[in-house]
Amino acid sequence: MRLRSAITAATLAFVFSATAQAQAQTKLLTYEGQWGDALESVIALSAGLPVTIDRYDATLLDVAAGGASLIDVETGAANHLCDQGPGQPLTPSFMESLPEGLMPAAAHQCGVGYLVTSLMLATGMDGPEDWPAFFDTATHPGARALPRGARGTLETALLADGVASADVYSRLATPDGRAAALARLDDLFARTQIVFWDTPDDAVALLRAGAVAAAAMPSVHAAQIARDDSGTGGDILRLSFDAQIYRLQRLVVLPASTSDEEVVHRVIEQVLSAEGQALLAETLLAGPVNPAAWPDIPTTLAPLLPTAPGHRISEKGLADDPDFWALHGEALEREFAVWLDAHESAEGPVSP
Repeated sequence: MRLRSAITAATLAFVFSATAQAQAQTKLLTYEGQWGDALESVIALSAGLPVTIDRYDATLLDVAAGGASLIDVETGAANHLCDQGPGQPLTPSFMESLPEGLMPAAAHQCGVGYLVTSLMLATGMDGPEDWPAFFDTATHPGARALPRGARGTLETALLADGVASADVYSRLATPDGRAAALARLDDLFARTQIVFWDTPDDAVALLRAGAVAAAAMPSVHAAQIARDDSGTGGDILRLSFDAQIYRLQRLVVLPASTSDEEVVHRVIEQVLSAEGQALLAETLLAGPVNPAAWPDIPTTLAPLLPTAPGHRISEKGLADDPDFWALHGEALEREFAVWLDAHESAEGPVSP
């Protein structure tokens, strides 16, 4: 879940300052590394599609992005692009042209969602099956692993406390809601060890070493170790996507697209095609948004992806709310850091 960009208004102003002078070309801005490679491979499936692929790192500061027609970003950055500029809202006619049956959250006025990642529950084969069970150490003993931060951790605490997904962020916006989440964590801390991980690789190491019985971790990393272990005949992790906290990756249209609208549409069509979605899912272990992709995805891989039909993500999942975190995140992270420091000072931090 950390293939993301911390985008600020100042950074965007710098990166897109050349847009007004953009040449008439189709340019897609995507990530460096495996993610961008996979997206480029999918676009290349459409022979002769005139697209230039440029890459950016986590800061966007060293990219000459003038003239970009599309940018590949997560939902929070997409919202910022559309709210603050230069992201362009999709027209009603374009929205109507999207493939039928897409995951509902994918068809968004601010960019088209094309892949899903999530924070979900990974355990041993006899581990807890959902967030309430994650907090039930009497039935499922053993240490627990959670992200070192408020985001993701506080949501799981409220979900374990019986708060409906639709009400989680409205509850967290109140002092009582925040107190309830921390109280749930207090209770867990009193009954077992909690190890807070800094990176997804830390979470993987904790599970592999048997240092924890269950971990909240990014779906991409959980799917990777589950697939690797299955392929070598080793122990297979149990993955639970019940009430997973999910995010969409989006393609956002930028002003330069006005000169090459047809090509931009073809790029998005290719990325959302059954063939493109299946290739992306198998390469990146992220969930496709087009259900037409599932027949082309190996049956052994499908259950490891957040949007598999059996996980019922639109009904049972919790969509991470970037607008909530933009408004409340700084204060919540400070409050959580004080809470965490008090607990780790008392017991001493644990490394994976």
